[in-house]
Amino acid sequence: MAAAVKNFHFIVSDGAKVPQDASTRTLIRKQAMKDIGISRRKRAARNPKAKVDEPTPVVPRTSIEVPAVDDIEFIDPQLYEVDDVVLSAESSGPASTSSDESWQLSVVSSRSSSSPSSDEDWQFRSLLSTINPSTEYQKLRSKYSFDLMDLSFLTSFNISQVAVWTMQQHPELLDTLLGHRICSYLHYVPQRYGQGKRFFDATVDCVLAKANSRMRPDEARSAMAATRLYAKALREVQDAISDKKQCEDADLLCAVQLLSCYEVMDSKNLSAFSNHISGSAQLVRNRSATGFKTEYERLLFLGHVGAAYSEAFFQNRASHLAEPEWMQLYDSLTEESTWLTDTHPLMIRVRKIMIYFPGVLAEIDTAFDDTDDCSSSYKLFAIELRLRSIHQDTINTLEAYKSHVLRTSMMRPPHCEMHKRREAFGSIMEGLCVCKRMIAAMCDSDRPQLEQEIQSIAQLILDLRKQQDASQSWVFTNVEYGVAQLVIDTREAWLEDTTTLSPTEKRAASKRRWLAFKRGMTPHAPLAGWE
Repeated sequence: MAAAVKNFHFIVSDGAKVPQDASTRTLIRKQAMKDIGISRRKRAARNPKAKVDEPTPVVPRTSIEVPAVDDIEFIDPQLYEVDDVVLSAESSGPASTSSDESWQLSVVSSRSSSSPSSDEDWQFRSLLSTINPSTEYQKLRSKYSFDLMDLSFLTSFNISQVAVWTMQQHPELLDTLLGHRICSYLHYVPQRYGQGKRFFDATVDCVLAKANSRMRPDEARSAMAATRLYAKALREVQDAISDKKQCEDADLLCAVQLLSCYEVMDSKNLSAFSNHISGSAQLVRNRSATGFKTEYERLLFLGHVGAAYSEAFFQNRASHLAEPEWMQLYDSLTEESTWLTDTHPLMIRVRKIMIYFPGVLAEIDTAFDDTDDCSSSYKLFAIELRLRSIHQDTINTLEAYKSHVLRTSMMRPPHCEMHKRREAFGSIMEGLCVCKRMIAAMCDSDRPQLEQEIQSIAQLILDLRKQQDASQSWVFTNVEYGVAQLVIDTREAWLEDTTTLSPTEKRAASKRRWLAFKRGMTPHAPLAGWE
């Protein structure tokens, strides 16, 4: 029962229990807050504040609807059964030879419901930071209403020529990459901005201006401003590169890699993106593998790996990353964690296998072009042995993937884990496809059996399209589906009967099949299945 007086309320209770009546609980809360409200009003009266203009929000006021994890049905790739025969590739050929701790822990999407903090919390913190900017970067972020960390996915392993080429055809795909925060060197940029390095500040300026213009496509003025700032950044970076004292500056490497992020957002000039990646590779080699010691430098190297691998592939040459000292540096980035991240041992293992492929592809071309039959045969046999070793490594990596899934089977995986599992499984299957095709090109006697295995794996990859992927998954699934579709489309040529041909004719047929297959794997001649 509640008895009310003019200025105070009395609650009569029969024990230390929470009242069941909602109105009674409301009265209790109001009375408890009454003194606090009076105290706040007195403090406000003693310390009046001048009225300030409402700050410009960093994020749009319109809400973005993102499906919750519970609403998405994921088909875990490990549910697919892969026949041991499909993975053997042995046949009758030679035997196979076998500073900020929070950003070092995991890769987390800010749009995922599994993030440590929600989008709303992040938006609130970003908005508060614009009220009274305390650093030059915060002022810049307030000016362009964009946070550089929302571009961190553009520094991921799968952002390559293929991704840029795809966004040329479908510019709207850029929106699927923004806002997915991952472990990146971009985390260190705000604290290094405004420290007197003109090339660094100019590059950050043009990248944020470009991001701002992409968010406002109808405003021609913002696009023109971004272009002017880009031209200025190019001049400043070129001047810095010409100075030998600055060539080993980590901030210069960061600036060049940021310019490649600009080209990803621009998505108009594939050669400009390629030039920035080549420039980044040159700066990385100049530093040597022992020159990446701080966490900032190591994250710069991590952001360089994917683009450098892709560039080597499309330039038909071995990647410098395949050299032992760089592989050792890449291994040193490994960090054990419950869920898959870009630095998880399994993900690094998968990508190390991929890094070897460009060099092997180039060696196959050289072996086929050798006019000396004995020399050519020797080279092809040596490549075959190496490929069978890589094939076995890929099989072992698949087993490691299965072990990881089994080890975490009793826990509910977050959204980002499902995204990484899909990427890891698809990369392994794609690697098996390409590796078996290369072995089939080297060993004509095993080709028919290998081709049956390759076709089965290609169909498995295409079947993965039945599951619902994360919005940004296209950066790697398009490549997987394209390779798988190319394998299926070229099936008849690789099942050709050559039993009546001479050794010279067989090698010529193998070269013809191989070159036709390899020509299909370029962004300028898009594979069937790319969308």
